[in-house]
Amino acid sequence: MNNHYEPYVRNKRDLKVPYISCQDYTNLEQASKLIPALKQINQSDRHLADATNAYSYILRSNNDDDIHKSIKYGIWTSSKENNEKLNAKYLEAQQDEIPVYLFFSVVRSGQFVGVAKLTSGYKEESFQYWWEIKKWKGHFNVQWLYVKDVPNKHFEHLRNSDNVEVTRSRDGVCLSWETGKEMMKIFEEFSDKKSILNDFTVIDEREQALRQYKYQMQQQRNQQQYYPYYPYQYYDYQQQYQQYPQQYQQQQYQNYYWQQPQK
Repeated sequence: MNNHYEPYVRNKRDLKVPYISCQDYTNLEQASKLIPALKQINQSDRHLADATNAYSYILRSNNDDDIHKSIKYGIWTSSKENNEKLNAKYLEAQQDEIPVYLFFSVVRSGQFVGVAKLTSGYKEESFQYWWEIKKWKGHFNVQWLYVKDVPNKHFEHLRNSDNVEVTRSRDGVCLSWETGKEMMKIFEEFSDKKSILNDFTVIDEREQALRQYKYQMQQQRNQQQYYPYYPYQYYDYQQQYQQYPQQYQQQQYQNYYWQQPQK
């Protein structure tokens, strides 16, 4: 599949993000040379759980594909309500000079998949390659810190601000830093190397297909702009068609049938 088509950008509020990939994502040293966002992942000497204070949230994705793009391109977005909440908390954190951490889980996966740091406020430009493009608007910049598949059983003793087990949390729920600190410590100490990075080459293929589809759709829209009357060519011919002898009608109809527009 061709990887060199231009990024699909619908209007000035769309976020232009060129496609990037590598052959082996599990080799972070090599992968980070092609994908800068991977440079900070799974460093063992961070000790983020030692921080005296931080804000933390649980975010839940409906699919692995959006996590894949978030890690590669360093972006994320959520519902309008969650975006407003995260933007307000980021601005507050900037004043307090403390970080905002995001713990990610995929719905029905039975595990948490990683931790990211919120590195910007809300921005209006929308990424056009989320799995449900019409559902998500705008974006934040994020820096992924840990990418590990950590089963829910390691977090079952922890509760969120709603006094519900963190493994059953709603998308966008806030955590006390005491709980966030415990979750961060679990990620730091968890040694299993299995992660969503193992599936990145497969998910890359789906992203390529989505990008190519949108590129082709944009090409069709451009053609309609340059040739605005082409859908009516068949109808214009059909009016003339009645004026010719039957044998000529059949030949010409076959030659021009492809011009019939889809209803």
